[in-house]
Amino acid sequence: MARKKLQKKRGDTIKLIVKSNELVDAKYMFDAWETRFFHALVAMINKNDDDDKTYRIWFKDVKKLFNLKSNQSYSLLREAARSLNRKPVYIGWMNDQFRRGREYNLFEFVDYLEAGQKGSGVERQEYVDIKIHNQMKPFLLYVKKNFDPKLTRYTSYDLRNIEKLQPYSMRIYELFKQHEYKGFRELNIKDLKDRFLITNEYPRFSTFYQRVIAPSIKAINKFTDITVPIDQIRKVKEGRRVVALHCLIESKEKREVAFLRGELTPTLFDEVSDIEEASIEETKADKQFGRFEDVVVKSFGVTPSVFLKMLNSGKYSNENIEQAIAVTRRAKFNQEIKKSTSGFFLKALKDGYTDEKIEAKKSKAAKISLKQKVNALHDEQSAKINERIREVTNNNEEVTLKAIEAIGNDPLMTAVIRSKEKSLGRDLTTEDYRRDQQLRGMVINNIILQQKEQFQDILEYYKAAISNLKNQI
Repeated sequence: MARKKLQKKRGDTIKLIVKSNELVDAKYMFDAWETRFFHALVAMINKNDDDDKTYRIWFKDVKKLFNLKSNQSYSLLREAARSLNRKPVYIGWMNDQFRRGREYNLFEFVDYLEAGQKGSGVERQEYVDIKIHNQMKPFLLYVKKNFDPKLTRYTSYDLRNIEKLQPYSMRIYELFKQHEYKGFRELNIKDLKDRFLITNEYPRFSTFYQRVIAPSIKAINKFTDITVPIDQIRKVKEGRRVVALHCLIESKEKREVAFLRGELTPTLFDEVSDIEEASIEETKADKQFGRFEDVVVKSFGVTPSVFLKMLNSGKYSNENIEQAIAVTRRAKFNQEIKKSTSGFFLKALKDGYTDEKIEAKKSKAAKISLKQKVNALHDEQSAKINERIREVTNNNEEVTLKAIEAIGNDPLMTAVIRSKEKSLGRDLTTEDYRRDQQLRGMVINNIILQQKEQFQDILEYYKAAISNLKNQI
């Protein structure tokens, strides 16, 4: 039977994003609309553009680029442009043996339709004009003019790869694309949090991984032209602390990318890889046997075939085996074993023997586990509140200004503000309130007070959950 030719469902025009590697590695974090605005701009840059060109970004084009709902408001584009105009991008560089940093402004100006404008023809005004700041041109415009790796190091990709990514996953995607030619990248945890300006958030690696890294990689695997096998990510440790993640990077075939984007419709004869497919792991029993062979077989004298048969049953975890080993060792030391050590161990494992020391250790471990769960809930609550804060402030920027004003009217908080201003030698700016952890916390608390109904569900849920765990402790 003849194979039907695949039909394209939509256009496949490349919208090229090109950035210098210094910008990819820079310290900054944009929200969703800031990210869309910025990348709509970068996609417009052409190697033949004049240095003083003014770029016009239409609201309707941004919606089309990122497949957004038609009920989105132009105010989101305007506020994204305005906030980007106030956000510096921090780029580090080496001066001899010392590392220095420089903050750059993105734009020279932002021209937008003022809020509240109505009437016939207002849609024809729904655009933003911007001019790239001279100091930013080497990282954007000039890279595209000199599209040559011999002259500058850059990272490039099709805009369509990030149209469905959130800010964190977009940044991580760029870091992987930067090293795609190598086939791997090692993500340093501290550097990653520095780049994202979240050095004081997610203090525990497990929370950071679950909230930021894992969802980002899953989205990258699902929506982009590369795959980062989650099951092959290797933790790099210093002692017990995870300091980096070693990740493999695999390029997808063009046909698979086309299927993912909906540009081609697969037939029964086409195979598209399933990114959620579980990886094949080494036999659990083999792993356990290798781990405990020295003690159980060589020291206690258990026959290898007997021990492996018990492990193959799948009934015993590593904790079960470790407990049986501890009980056997203490019984042997106290001369409580009447017959063979091997027989005692096998019965201890099968029947779950325990003793006072093990129970005391379990009790202590349970309390530690509960405290860890309480800490994890606090982290989770902070993350949820931060997400809600972004939603509230994105919809109404006046909320942040009112919170800052309220802080200035509080005598205790005023003392903190005066101390900060004295140390800086100037008045505080909105950016200072965002960057300083203490000031940021004060603003967040005031926003919650102002908008209680917006946070009530989060506060009530976590208060009850945390109280329940504390009562168990």
